Formats: sequence, C-alpha cells, structure tokens
Amino acid sequence: MKILRVAALMIAFLIAFSACAGNASEEVVPEFDNSGAESDPDLLGYEFTLAAMTHGGLYPLNPTSGESSRGDKLLARYKETEEKYNVKIKLMNESDLTRFMTLYAADIKYADLMFNMVNTLFGGRYIQNGYFIPFSDMDIDLSSGLYGTPQSIEAGYFNGDYYSIVAYYWGFPSADTMPAMWYNPAVISMYQQPDPHELDEQGSWDWTALEDMCEKIHDTSNPDPAMHTYALAYTSEPYLEFAALYSNGARPVTKGADGKLRYSLNTYNAIQALEFISSLRERDLICDGGDRQNIAPFIENRRAFFVEYTHLGLSDEGANNLAYQMQEAYEWILFPKGPDYVQGAGGTSFSYWSRFFYAPLNTDPEVHSILLPFMFRPLPGETVDTWQDEFERSTFFSSASFESFKELRDNAFCDYLAFLGTGFTNTLQPNLLRMTRGTASITETLESIEEKLQTNLDAFYNNYLD
Repeated sequence: MKILRVAALMIAFLIAFSACAGNASEEVVPEFDNSGAESDPDLLGYEFTLAAMTHGGLYPLNPTSGESSRGDKLLARYKETEEKYNVKIKLMNESDLTRFMTLYAADIKYADLMFNMVNTLFGGRYIQNGYFIPFSDMDIDLSSGLYGTPQSIEAGYFNGDYYSIVAYYWGFPSADTMPAMWYNPAVISMYQQPDPHELDEQGSWDWTALEDMCEKIHDTSNPDPAMHTYALAYTSEPYLEFAALYSNGARPVTKGADGKLRYSLNTYNAIQALEFISSLRERDLICDGGDRQNIAPFIENRRAFFVEYTHLGLSDEGANNLAYQMQEAYEWILFPKGPDYVQGAGGTSFSYWSRFFYAPLNTDPEVHSILLPFMFRPLPGETVDTWQDEFERSTFFSSASFESFKELRDNAFCDYLAFLGTGFTNTLQPNLLRMTRGTASITETLESIEEKLQTNLDAFYNNYLD
C-alpha cells in the first residue's frame, strides 16, 4: 500500500511541478475548496502544541497582537481553529529536542508540530531512527499546495515517506532557501551601471554582466582600504560559491534513479563556476571581508551586491536584517545565469539550515488530519489569489524584487546537503572557501573530498533505505 501511495503522490507532484515550470509567474499550486465540512469534528479540548526555534530574535509563529497585520491574522487563524474544532492551541518559543526525547521516554507528549532545521532532524538521525511521523501517513493532501511546493516537500523525503511541511500560504516563517541576492540601487546608480532587473528582463543578466560590474564598481581611490568600494564581497560561509554553482547547473548532491544520493560536485559545470569566482578574486574584484560584517558596507553604499540566506532580507525574520538596517531601497535579484544554466532548473535551494514543520512520534496523526487542512489555508481575509498582496506591499520596494523573491521561493530545489551530516560544515564548506580564495586546487580538491562526502551520504541516507 505504501508503494501505491508514494507513487500516486509523486505523480501529483510531477503534475504540479510541470504546470509551474511552464510559467514561473503562475501560482505554483492548484486552488482548493474553501468550504468546511457539514459538521466539524469535536476534538474535546485537545491541546495542539506548536514548538518553534527562534531565529534572529523573532518568533513569527507566536506574534504579539497589534505588532503587524500578518501576526494578527495568524492569531485570528489560531482562534478560528480553536473554536471550529474545540481545541486549545499552545505556542512555545523553543523547539527543544532534548526535552522532547526525555518526555518521549516517559510517554509524555512534548509537541504536535516542531519547527526545526532540516540538518538538525536528519543530521541527528531523529527521522532515520523513527522519532517523527511522516505527513504522508496522515489523511492530508500533500499535493494541494497548502504544505509547500513539491521540492520543499521533497526536502523531507526519506525512505518512501514525507516528513516535513511548510505553511506555504502563511508566507512566513520562511523555509530559508539559499542563496538569495540583493543589490543596492544607490551604488549601481553611483557608478552608472545598468539596472540588474532591466538586464534580467532583456535576458542579459549573466556572468559576463556581473563581471563587467565588478570591474567598474571597484573604487580604491580612498586612502583607507576599509572604505574601498566593490560590487561583491566574500563572507565566512560560501554563499557566493553556492550561488555560482547553482546558477551553472552544478549540484553538490544528486539522487540517482535507484533513489540513492551521490556526491556530484566533481563536474565540468562545478569547476567552471568555482573558477569564475576565483578569477574575480585573482583580479581583486571581490572584497574579502571575512564574515557577515559585509552587511555594513552594503548599507553604507560600498557594496553593490550581497549574497546570503533568504531570511536576511525579510523583516519578519530578524531584527538585524536588511529591512531594519537599510535607510534606502534595496532590491532582490537572482544570481546571474552561468553559461550552462538550464532554464527552469532553479538557482536556490532548500538547504542545510532550512526550516520546516515536523510531527513527533507521540502526537496524534488523526488530529493533524483534521486541523492542518484548515489551519494552513490562506489567513483570514486572504485567498490563494490575494494572500501575497500585503506581503509585497510591506516587504519589497518594487514588483520586480517581489517577482525575484517568488522565483527564489517557488523554484527552489532540494540540495540534500543535510544528509552530509557534519561533512557539510567540516568538509564541503571550508573546501569551497579554500578553492575560490586560491589556497587549494579546484579540480584536485573536488576529487579529494568525494570519498568522505559519499561516505557521509551513505551513513545518513543510503544505508537506511529498504
């Protein structure tokens, strides 16, 4: 039965994904019936608990009344759900896996939904060892769009089941796709460069255009090196490297026809992408700022572009984000396409740190089957056609930026980096940094790390397959 169910689900996903690929501007999910059941089930005061990790000091699932329109709508949805099904919704700011396991051992429920990072759940082998329930075992339609795009749901796929969902129509919390790119219009204008959005519309937003900007936005006239202006800057994590890789069709990990994960970075496309970044560094066209302090030069008009995780540009995702620090407009743009980019392949991913909802083993799957189809619908006063309108007005400085954001979000793919375990942070990340900074050979390094990373993929994924 599981085989038939999974096959049907995958067919539904392919249909939804094919429709999306035809026109990136179209809604990525089908409409659904908003009408309620003739008689709503009475859950007899069941306490439905959402446990979430904080991010950037803010907790978007537990908003304070009156602080934002979105937060008030989310609180209204909780109240609607409580009244409709006779439940009590409890919100916890933390998502404490240690406490969950302690209570689980005592047969005490900790939470019904836990909002956690994919690397924490899979890297800690909580999913592999059976401590969470797959949503595909619940009576919910994972292809409806309520629970995310096909690729976001693929990020929770393991051994025939789907373990993670995201509240797609809530807009937040973000699942943290990576990498995102922003540009500073003031710097672009100061150095008389073409607007990246216009280049994108013309089909000219590619590596050549970016390289040209790097050459022209390289101002070392100030005697203080700290005040020099660059188009691009390194950070302490290889966001720039991943952006180049994904923009050229390269993937660190791919899934074979047999369902197994394989290290796949030792390819021409990957080498070409890393050599592109390295060539800019060799000509001193990338500032090596070392860490996230590069955000300060960006907002002070000494950087044209900034590359990071998506949540950095969203106001609801942290008090230190661009939305709170920029005094002027900043724009979203996709990283320019490489020479071997495949149209529709996606330039951003549901990655190692991406966050999703998971259902602990000792929750009640029947309660989920009743509540989730109602809770995860567009928030009160919104529909599948209008749910993004207010989000666009309150968060983005232009429609072009919003279109870039939607493309990042809706075309993001699953990169399976969580299944590298600590091989991601201890092996892949530092070696990507070494290769583009000229301290390691690109071709030799990509080959030398293959065995270790493949061993990790086997240990965290392949060896658990039936």
